[in-house]
This record gives sequence, C-alpha cells and structure tokens, in this order.
Amino acid sequence: MTTIRFQEIKIRGVRRWTENGKRKQETKVFMQTVNPFNKDAYGVPKTPEQIVAELRQERDAWLSEVKP
Repeated sequence: MTTIRFQEIKIRGVRRWTENGKRKQETKVFMQTVNPFNKDAYGVPKTPEQIVAELRQERDAWLSEVKP
C-alpha cells in the first residue's frame, strides 16, 4: 500500500491582549492541503494561491473576534 502525502499550506495567527494586568496570548494555526479533493465552488481543484487567500481571510476573521 502506497502512502500519498499532499503539500500542506499553513498560516499562523497570534492574538495578544491584557487581562487583569497580565499579558495573554493565543496562537492558532490555519491549514489546508493542496490535493485533488480540495475544490473551489466550481468543482476545480484549488491552487496554492487560492488556499493562501482563504487562510488569510480565516485568520483575519479570527483575529478580529473580540476576546471575552
């Protein structure tokens, strides 16, 4: 049996804030792979550029969320 490994594209987001006088930090990794099953709305496999654009949108949305 052969194992197929697809290229991973990762973007890391770091959110920092101060709570009760202490600095806090939360890190999250956003990841997708370039593979024939990762398709866009038209059914065409996504390019690495499309994946990076989507990951940046996800990261920016996560960073803009208000920390409780």
